[in-house]
Amino acid sequence: MVVALEGNPTNMDPRFATDAYSTRILSCLFSCLVRLDKSGGLVCDLAESWETLDDRTYVFRLRPGVRFHDQSPLTSTDVKYTFDFLRDPENGSPAAGSLAFLETVEAPDPLTVVFRLREPFAPFLLKLARGVVPAHLAEDREAFLAHPVGSGPFAFEQFRPGEFVRLARWDGYFGDRGEPAPADRVRGALFRVIANQTTRMLAAERGDVDLVQNAIPPYALKFFGRMPQIRVQQEPGVNYQYIGFNLEDPIVGNLQVRRAIAHALDRERIIRFIWKGQARPATGLIAPSIWAYEPEVTTYAYDPDRARELLDRAGFPDPDGDGPRMRFVLSYKTSTDKLRNEIAEVFVEQLRQVGIGVEKRSYEWGTFFSDIKSGNFQMYSLSWVGITDPDILYYIFHSDSMPPRGANRGRYSNPEVDRLLELSRVTLDQHERAGIFSRIQKILAEDCVYVSLWYTDNVVVQKKSLSPFVIYPGGEYLSLAEMRIR
Repeated sequence: MVVALEGNPTNMDPRFATDAYSTRILSCLFSCLVRLDKSGGLVCDLAESWETLDDRTYVFRLRPGVRFHDQSPLTSTDVKYTFDFLRDPENGSPAAGSLAFLETVEAPDPLTVVFRLREPFAPFLLKLARGVVPAHLAEDREAFLAHPVGSGPFAFEQFRPGEFVRLARWDGYFGDRGEPAPADRVRGALFRVIANQTTRMLAAERGDVDLVQNAIPPYALKFFGRMPQIRVQQEPGVNYQYIGFNLEDPIVGNLQVRRAIAHALDRERIIRFIWKGQARPATGLIAPSIWAYEPEVTTYAYDPDRARELLDRAGFPDPDGDGPRMRFVLSYKTSTDKLRNEIAEVFVEQLRQVGIGVEKRSYEWGTFFSDIKSGNFQMYSLSWVGITDPDILYYIFHSDSMPPRGANRGRYSNPEVDRLLELSRVTLDQHERAGIFSRIQKILAEDCVYVSLWYTDNVVVQKKSLSPFVIYPGGEYLSLAEMRIR
């Protein structure tokens, strides 16, 4: 089965991968103790069951008979190794910060894992949705990166960065309960990187690719929907697109400048004419469908006059009124994706109208994402995909989560937000947690750390000759394993 990707996966090791393209594919290669189902609920994966002895002790019982793709048995030793590795800051895993609460991981017998926490930690179970690696292979990082071995429904075959990732169905997958896979089930997956939007659409039209997820431009969906051989699925999503800032920069580090930029952008118009209504205005990273969503936050309606006023107040007066000179010029980084560039061009024009010059710089995905992680930017746009738990706010906005420990790429630091985020982790009552997250969201909106743009729908274009693809909140490709030829 051929799946088209708009961007390039960068890392096939689940201990280090952070980009969406990699993590979505890794769901096919690696199993986790627990995982999220289609509705965002937590279900068993490698774990057969778990129990809570007290608010700091969790005991997991593993499924018997699970094997890695090299036929070696998966035991509690591998689970212990994985989480001990992830939580050790010396190993440089981006997961280290989110697992700092772990005191010990014990493996008293081959099928039992005991997690002991330093203190109560509300989002603990969700942190276990990480791929388990084989202890006997993963210590050699370079070799493991070149040929990762997991226990998921597909096994690794080949990875050529910028070109493709090839997987083969794993007939020993525990999810099949020892039964041979049906003959009409997908036997493998080839993830082809097709960065050019037109080329990607032509490949889908010709049947050169079998499935495209969230990588067909909105204007083309009606066209594909009229094709008798094509199925189009569309569901409201939680994927959140935003503009981020380097808060250490002398210009966009100024709160009034960030607010001015937010007021200068006509998001509703972009949603109507570019997204063709396939998105909804966002007020923050947490979407309305998530239990911790706070609707009453500071918002920034389209108001160019207000934007000009804020820029004047920030000490950046317009040098020539309606003339061609800009107050200042910013660098805006994005990928080479055609849709992202089309939106960026609109941003450039709308910001020009309030006296902000913008130099749009497009890079292939690997270079672009590397720059963002290293803080080499003034302003950029990206998406957070599949957010289902508000604890992600710690990973993105706590001052201890600056790369490589987390995704605080803008270098945001607010002691009150740090305090509230830490409190949210030791507060077990969900109603009380919701109140804490409400305050956090309000502060983040007031500080305009991100300019919230929109939540996009999940859209899949696929061949009708295949059974329907099941869409997951995070865009994972796990359901490829169950697809069949009709």
